[in-house]
Order: sequence, then C-alpha cells, then structure tokens
Amino acid sequence: MADTITNESFQDLIDDLTKGGPVVGEKKYAITDFFHLKDPEGNEQIFSNIDILKRADDTFWMPLDADRHTLTNITTYQIYTQASDSWLSINDWFETEAI
Repeated sequence: MADTITNESFQDLIDDLTKGGPVVGEKKYAITDFFHLKDPEGNEQIFSNIDILKRADDTFWMPLDADRHTLTNITTYQIYTQASDSWLSINDWFETEAI
C-alpha cells in the first residue's frame, strides 16, 4: 500500500484516493495550533487545520503539507485528544466525538 498520493490539484488527489476504495467518512476541523499528530517513529507535528479522510478499506489519509498536493496514509499515526488527555489511534479517534 502506498504511503502517499500526489497530484497537482486536491480534486485529482481525491479521485486518485478513491481508486483504492470509496471515501466513507471525513473529519475536518480548524482550531489554531490544536491538533497533535504523532507518527509511528514518535515524531510529533502540530496542526491548526486537519482534514482526515477515511477510505472503505479502513485506511486514513490527510494532507500533511500546506500546499495540499499530497495525501499521506496516517492509519498508523496517533492523535492527542484534549478531552481525555491521551493519545489515541486515528481509528479510535475517528469513532469518537472527542477532539
């Protein structure tokens, strides 16, 4: 499975993403310096805007760069939730209402 999908426009990215299965969910928020993501190596990034897409094959994808020309498979990442003061898997977070 590819770790990234790159294209010149966001719409083309979505078209490419759906070749692996339809998008079945999305969580999109904009809160300044609020969202902490941690990759499997433990590297943490902070985002003000997140747009996480869930594909039917239970993979999760997000543009990690500002230009939105690349979607990254973040299925194995974790996200910090303020509500529970803990790190959750992307899958577990996606199923909750907590941010």
